[in-house]
Amino acid sequence: MFVGQYEHALDDKGRVVLPSPFRAFVADRGYITQLDGCLGLWSADEFRVVAEKWKAESAASRISMRVFRKLMNSVREVKLDSAGRITLPRELLDQLGFQSQVVVSGLFDRVEIWPAETYERDLGTEDAAEELAEAVARLGL
Repeated sequence: MFVGQYEHALDDKGRVVLPSPFRAFVADRGYITQLDGCLGLWSADEFRVVAEKWKAESAASRISMRVFRKLMNSVREVKLDSAGRITLPRELLDQLGFQSQVVVSGLFDRVEIWPAETYERDLGTEDAAEELAEAVARLGL
């Protein structure tokens, strides 16, 4: 399970250090693709589950084959190097406007890698804090 938030620098080759709690999950390889404003990273096992869901959505005509192809074609395999870094695909970094600082956060079954500015703008707001407080109260936590 992926949890927590970490701030890291992106080097000029598009590499980012994966926080040590996340490394074991993608030790052999992981899969990364563009999500809603960020990059999603899954372990090989978790990505298989995600890909099967996408395939089922296509088979049931809830998404078109064109969308399924686009989703699958945007996925890249990543591997940890000896320093615990992964190289993020340049085309995905450019599409999402990544600069030098990133936020690496856990989201249960995946890791999300955000441009720091986007993360702060979208998740660091007072509205997000209020939504969290409401959800915690509703769930009785």
